[in-house]
Amino acid sequence: MSGTDFKFLLDKIQRNKGADFSLYRTGTLKRRIDSRLKAAGCKDYSDYIIYLNKNPEEYDNLISAITINVTEFFRNPETFDVLEKKVIPEIIRSKKELGKKIIRAWSAGASNGEEAYSLAILFLEVLQENIADFDIVVYGTDIDPACIEKGKAGIYTALSMKEINKERLTRYFNKKEENYEVDDSIKKLTKFTAHNLVSDEFLKHLDLILCRNVVIYFTKPLQEMVYSNFARALNKDGFLVLGKVESLWGFAQKYFAAFDNRERIYRKA
Repeated sequence: MSGTDFKFLLDKIQRNKGADFSLYRTGTLKRRIDSRLKAAGCKDYSDYIIYLNKNPEEYDNLISAITINVTEFFRNPETFDVLEKKVIPEIIRSKKELGKKIIRAWSAGASNGEEAYSLAILFLEVLQENIADFDIVVYGTDIDPACIEKGKAGIYTALSMKEINKERLTRYFNKKEENYEVDDSIKKLTKFTAHNLVSDEFLKHLDLILCRNVVIYFTKPLQEMVYSNFARALNKDGFLVLGKVESLWGFAQKYFAAFDNRERIYRKA
């Protein structure tokens, strides 16, 4: 498997799907691409490139394999507990103090949408009857267009619902045969769109960003770039939530102060 063929494959993915994986960690990237080579019955990258030419639908399978869409509602419930009891109330308190009503949150690397909907549920529960006093949007973005379509549909299997208690399940979901559909009261607070953290312009004027278990697959220089972009995207005193095995490092540390080290929650410095 020549390095030239591997680079050509990455260039080909970027040209045809707009997904730039050149700054992902090479070892992780190769392992995930190799899983698709095996599934397609290809012996090397050159063979796989030919396969892609003949089967363009394989691009979606490849991107899904690279990005690994593993998620569920309220994944790592202890993190969402801090968001519910400390972070979101602080955002609301600050908005009231400033006389502002617009609240924007971003689930970056949202996979199939469970995280974005989980955030929307928290905002609804914290504000309750005062929800109409604020203009709230929770953005869910992912590099995989198939994930975005699943997020928009808002229909999930029981596997995604493991961390949802019976009360929330009854209140915010509608049973559809063996699946569950997110209620419109939650859907109207969310907006899903495809987005590439490497090459696309970042959202702006945000109060809260969740980007968990995404940048761990990036090289160190790319991680620093993403963190600095998050800092620019956040409003003053905005919050950033990372995955449990992720942490800020290098010059990115100057942009944020720890809010809850255990849950990897930071506040814009």
